[in-house]
Order: sequence, then C-alpha cells, then structure tokens
Amino acid sequence: MKPDPEDLAPGADMAALARGGRINFFGFVLRLAARLPFLFIAGRMYGAEALGRFAYAVLIVEFAAQLATLGLKRGLAEQLAHTDKPHVCVAWDALLVGAIGSALAMALLFVFPQAMFPNSQIHGLEWLLPVAVIALAWSDVMLSALAYRHDVGATVRARAIVEPWTISIAAFVLAYVSKRDGLILAYALSMVGALVASIIPFVRHSGMPH
Repeated sequence: MKPDPEDLAPGADMAALARGGRINFFGFVLRLAARLPFLFIAGRMYGAEALGRFAYAVLIVEFAAQLATLGLKRGLAEQLAHTDKPHVCVAWDALLVGAIGSALAMALLFVFPQAMFPNSQIHGLEWLLPVAVIALAWSDVMLSALAYRHDVGATVRARAIVEPWTISIAAFVLAYVSKRDGLILAYALSMVGALVASIIPFVRHSGMPH
C-alpha cells in the first residue's frame, strides 16, 4: 500500500514527485509508441475515411468526458490536501460527481449525435459511443486519486499499456468480424480495460467508503 503523502518527509516527498514525473514521462512516450500499431491497423484495414470519422467522434467523446469530471481530474489533489474528511470518502464523492456530470454529457450526445458525426449518417453501434464518457471520467478521477498517493504507475498501466494495446489488438481482430462496427467495439473494449486497470489499484489503495 502506498504511503499517504501527508506522512512523507519533505525530502521523501520531493523524491516521490521526481520519480512520479519520470514515470509519467515514460508513460507518455510508451503510450505514443503503443498508439502507432492502432493507427496502422485502422488505416490499412478500415480505411482512412473510417479512421478520420472515428477519430473526430472520439475527440468529441473525450472532450465531453473532460467536462464531465468538472475539474476533478486536476482539482482532486487539492481537495484531498485540504480536507478533514477521510480521503476514501472524498475520492468516492468525486466519483459520484463524475457520474452525474457523465450522465448529463451522455444525455446531450445521445440527443445530439450530430456533434460526433457532423457530416455523415449514424449506423450500427455508433450511437452507443457516448457511454464511453463515464468510463473515461471515472478512470481519470481514480487515477488522480492514485497520483495523489504517488502511485503514478497505475496511470502508466491503464493509459499507456492496457488502453492502447487493447484497442490495437481488438481493432485487428474485429476487422475480420465487422468493418462497420470494429473500431467502435475496439474503442469500447479499450475503455473497459482502462477502467478495470484503474479500479483495481484504486480499491486496493483506498478501499470502500463507510
């Protein structure tokens, strides 16, 4: 179990922050490299037009997820540092806020799907894409809580290993199953994988609220 940041000496705290920064940079490079196979697979097996259409829709979904966290992705650490409440309760309150924000964002995208696909018709499973908002929002909040406890490795595992490799492998396999819905299903699987990779260390470190 990671030590609480409040229990660390100033020197140890700075060392932990420096280590976290190095891990975070390594995770960024690793995620960038891991995305390349997906771009190659999607471009070759689904076509440039399908990839561009998918990328625009995902951009809107991920932007909606950022709004759904209501600033808690960056602000949770400040909340945890200046509260007398048990940290587990603060973290789960943040998840509740994220769920409410995600519900509003998902409802908006369900009602106005043209925001995701402005120049084309919606077919297949594309109308389910907004469901990814809550997975993204919850994963971001959980990883922020873990980062406050200096567990940056959880972010690397979820965002730089599980998410990109899941979408790459799934996109390759699903290209032989459904060219129409393969990218959507691959993205959904990657979001579920990242969420599970966030939940496991979050519950292990924080536990359940009482």
